[in-house]
Amino acid sequence: MNPYYSQDGIDLYLGDCREVLPTLSGIQTTVTSPPYNTLGVRIPKEGTNLMKGNQWLAKVNEHGYEDSMDEDEYQQQQVEIASLIRAATVPGGSYFYNHKVRYRGSGILHPIDLAAQFTDWRIRQELIWDRTIAMAFNARMFAPSDERIIWLWRDDAPHKWNQEASKWMNIWRVSPLTSDGGDHPCPFPNAIPTRCIVATSDPGDLILDPYAGSGTTLRAAKDLGRRAVGIESEERFCEMAVRRLGQGVLF
Repeated sequence: MNPYYSQDGIDLYLGDCREVLPTLSGIQTTVTSPPYNTLGVRIPKEGTNLMKGNQWLAKVNEHGYEDSMDEDEYQQQQVEIASLIRAATVPGGSYFYNHKVRYRGSGILHPIDLAAQFTDWRIRQELIWDRTIAMAFNARMFAPSDERIIWLWRDDAPHKWNQEASKWMNIWRVSPLTSDGGDHPCPFPNAIPTRCIVATSDPGDLILDPYAGSGTTLRAAKDLGRRAVGIESEERFCEMAVRRLGQGVLF
């Protein structure tokens, strides 16, 4: 499969990551945030009584993506992708998996429970992303303003660690982007992949994002002197990533 974009050590593929990942090798660090399987039939386009008039939902409906699967199927998919990433990762390599705590009726789905199912990965640490804002102030609970970043490593060798990263501690207060120069509904703030990459890789190492979106991880890797591979299933987001990679500065 030929890359959609290839320049300056950065390759971007248009397609299903499950088809591209078996062709890859030499990955040092993966930083990604998959769709959370929270939209679609669970939250109608007009919102529920708890989310009427939600501006983020309006943006998702206009510019968003398909995000509604049977939960068991979704979790099996995530386990499969984690196994493919492991096979492409060097011994001791790291995998940063950004997800959120989700609610199903009176139950709770925690991302660390999902990550614990990832075969032959070991969980090193749970990081808390303090987004500083919340979207659901009327959901009959304390408004959630956090996401989780589960740091896993391929434990057949010691994990790489650059001590300078310890200054960031384990709670990251980073405001989400309101715009990434395009219409991606969930843009990733640059600080998240930057910290993960600095902590667990060296210049010249290969970084992966199998849900590349608008290319924030790829751009962070480029600015840090790393090589990178991204995979994105929607061409409109690939186009956004290519524009971002061509910018002189980050959005």
